[in-house]
Amino acid sequence: MTQQKSFGYKIEPEHIDFQKNISPIVLTDMILNAAGSDANEHGFGLMDLHKKNCSWVVSRFSMELEVIPTVGDNLSIETWVKDVGKVFTTRNFRLTNGTANVVGYSVLSWAILDLDTRRSVPLSIVPELNRFIVNEEIPLESPGRIPDIKGSVANSFEVKYSDVDLNVHTNVLKYLQCICDCFSLDFYSKRILKRVEINFLKELEYGDKGTVYYEEVAGNDFLFKLVTSEGVVVSRSRMVFENK
Repeated sequence: MTQQKSFGYKIEPEHIDFQKNISPIVLTDMILNAAGSDANEHGFGLMDLHKKNCSWVVSRFSMELEVIPTVGDNLSIETWVKDVGKVFTTRNFRLTNGTANVVGYSVLSWAILDLDTRRSVPLSIVPELNRFIVNEEIPLESPGRIPDIKGSVANSFEVKYSDVDLNVHTNVLKYLQCICDCFSLDFYSKRILKRVEINFLKELEYGDKGTVYYEEVAGNDFLFKLVTSEGVVVSRSRMVFENK
């Protein structure tokens, strides 16, 4: 019987922000690391796909937090394949601390990218994926479509060497960084992040430049979009906060 696999992490000083809490970028990186480690163990990891001239890419991401891990905390990230469709597969995550209390949940939707055509290919090229489906739900729905906004300019971006991964594009973390950097330290000192969602629409490649737009659609509920200098919308995102 297929079981969920857990991966352990300790929150070190290099993982935290100015409030001694783990940054959402580092936490997301740990979630991606857990997904990669689980896929590697089952034979369909990133380097396995590269042998087929393909790679995993994230289509949609959501994370909801009940508690923000802080320095010295032990974090366990449990992950499993929720479902497998023709083009997209969904992976669930449960985050707990050292006392097994739930810290939060995450859901990622993935596709397989052909590295030559830069188009998605059927998941049937990884038939073993279906053997690892676990029929267990979490109290976080699969990421949905984020609406478009007109918005105001909040930030700008440029893709440089350190942003580019082995797929020769930016990964999830660059998109997340662009929206996290829209707010000041004073803003973060008065609020707690509760939820993040991102729809990835287009690849960002080396040299791409653009603008981040945002709009507060409800109290502490912000929508974003990243638009290149050519006018291409590459992602839509959402961040929800709670006042301290």
